[in-house]
Amino acid sequence: MQELSSRQLQIIDASIHIISKGGIQDLTMKNLSRALGISEPAIYRHFENKQRILITMLESFKHQNKLINRSNITEGVTGLQRIKEIITGVFQKFIKNPAISAVIFSEEIFQNESELAGMIRDIMNTNIGFFKKLIQVGQGDKSIRSDLDSEELSIIVMGSVRHLVTIWRSSEFSFDLLDSGKRLLKSLEVMMGT
Repeated sequence: MQELSSRQLQIIDASIHIISKGGIQDLTMKNLSRALGISEPAIYRHFENKQRILITMLESFKHQNKLINRSNITEGVTGLQRIKEIITGVFQKFIKNPAISAVIFSEEIFQNESELAGMIRDIMNTNIGFFKKLIQVGQGDKSIRSDLDSEELSIIVMGSVRHLVTIWRSSEFSFDLLDSGKRLLKSLEVMMGT
């Protein structure tokens, strides 16, 4: 992914916050310029249109997912432990920037834009594939039950994480996501473990 300027990052961040508060319909150049305290033409110097802002936002999410998937993994640990480390990293990312959860788990806001909807599908499929591989590693090292289908388990894991984050967001972040996430991971460990 091409490196973004500090102003582009500010525009992306402001866009995420606007979408998280009022939905994609509130993401207008006028609202964006007001949120940033700059003129609309100043935004166009960095992005040709709203579509390009949204595409760049999703590309950024995809890039960050790759980084999370590669980092925070301790060598020599089981597949199950790797899954727990990565999911904990995801929870920490959302705690650091809660507005992201409103965009990343709201694919329906992009459904009328085929390019954006395709990017969301690609992100979800990549994540499912990534967790499926980790589950297979765990099944190979016997930290995860081998009598369960790895793809179905990856959907269960991702769905559980998504649901917890959605509850957290809809409660206006009223509970400790990391603490609840640890309890969820413990339950997933009991279900998947050998």
